[in-house]
Amino acid sequence: MRYEEQVTETLNHYKRKRASDKLVLIPVLDTNEQTIGFLYPITADFKTTIAGCVELLSAWRGENPTLSPTRFHITLEGTERWITNLVVNNDQRILFLVQDIAGTYIGHMGFAGFNYAVRAAEVDLVVRGKKDTAHGMMEHAVRALVRWGMRELGLEHISLDVLWDNTHAISFYERCGFQRDGLIPLTKKEYQGETRWTPHRGAQFEAEKYYLHMTLC
Repeated sequence: MRYEEQVTETLNHYKRKRASDKLVLIPVLDTNEQTIGFLYPITADFKTTIAGCVELLSAWRGENPTLSPTRFHITLEGTERWITNLVVNNDQRILFLVQDIAGTYIGHMGFAGFNYAVRAAEVDLVVRGKKDTAHGMMEHAVRALVRWGMRELGLEHISLDVLWDNTHAISFYERCGFQRDGLIPLTKKEYQGETRWTPHRGAQFEAEKYYLHMTLC
């Protein structure tokens, strides 16, 4: 089986694209190797098995505008379509809810943008939804995600993009082991009433906004 097929099969298993697949949680460990929570995959049957998933993600998207420079109107219907089409049915993405040891969902994160030729992927959609979480929980969750990506998906290169002026997020990712690796200029586009900022392809120019590219040390 080719590497791309192996990754797709693994992601589909965790997403439970087959109803008979077992639900598999990824443990989140603290520095003493104690389990303090889990990464809970958003599965194909999320509407019936993850109570309030659509409402929760809609609220978190609205409360975290620095997640992306793109601006759009958030609705429950739009979030449900996004989860179904761009997460569950997308072979290039997986998203996990971060669950503390008490079973409370406190955020989400995942992988996207796979480059199978070099066994690479990007850490995607890291959001802390509940602000009153245990100190270090999200950092330990990112480390759990990275360990899983290397062990289960065979990733050799892991990176991420963050808005260049989001100093809080940049410091967080540096604590997680990522280092700065250059700026990516963004260009502004208007599309169906939405303002989108996309990576600029072509000659360098003085951009209004940038992504900071970060790679795992």
